[in-house]
Amino acid sequence: MIVLNRMVTYARHSDVIPFEMIDEDLRTARRRARRWHVLNESHTAITGLLREARRELDAAGAGERDRVAVEEARLGAYTIVLARVERALAEVGPARELYTELLVREERRLTGSADPRGAELLEIGRMLAELDVELPARERARTAGLVVLAGAGDRAAAVAAFVRDVGALGMTVSPAAADDEVEEVAERLGERCREMVRLRETLHVRREELLLGG
Repeated sequence: MIVLNRMVTYARHSDVIPFEMIDEDLRTARRRARRWHVLNESHTAITGLLREARRELDAAGAGERDRVAVEEARLGAYTIVLARVERALAEVGPARELYTELLVREERRLTGSADPRGAELLEIGRMLAELDVELPARERARTAGLVVLAGAGDRAAAVAAFVRDVGALGMTVSPAAADDEVEEVAERLGERCREMVRLRETLHVRREELLLGG
């Protein structure tokens, strides 16, 4: 709790965060952020189970006593578990945001110093910025291709949108392109998007390693 209180103070007065204290608390903040992630996933899963149990209970007929009893028991159990998870989330607090804040502060310190990690962090930042621009553009072009292949609505307008979005990426597709060509381009775009997502994940992992002293 002491560490969490210090982290909250840092977030409120971010311009005066002592960097030596950031180094001290980064790993603790990381553990809390991971704990938040696990709890949040559990919350999502249990919420889904609750909805399912409610649907089953609503669907049970008035004469289906056994089924009603089972679903009521499930609903009660899930409600108890969900309450526990929500209490745990409240205890963890804004762990993810606080961890992100500490990482940003440490990155700023390293990139402004003579530490060799700073140069690599700058390069990672540049690559992530490029991905943030290129990946949505490729996803948009792929989606436009899938719209063409779906065959709904005005095909000419759909193809024109696809040609425009692909052209913005420096690629060329004929306005008279057949479905086979559109499908091939859409598949290539999809594969490239997947590669870029993997690269982005790798860069984020490496950035975190560097900031944690790796």
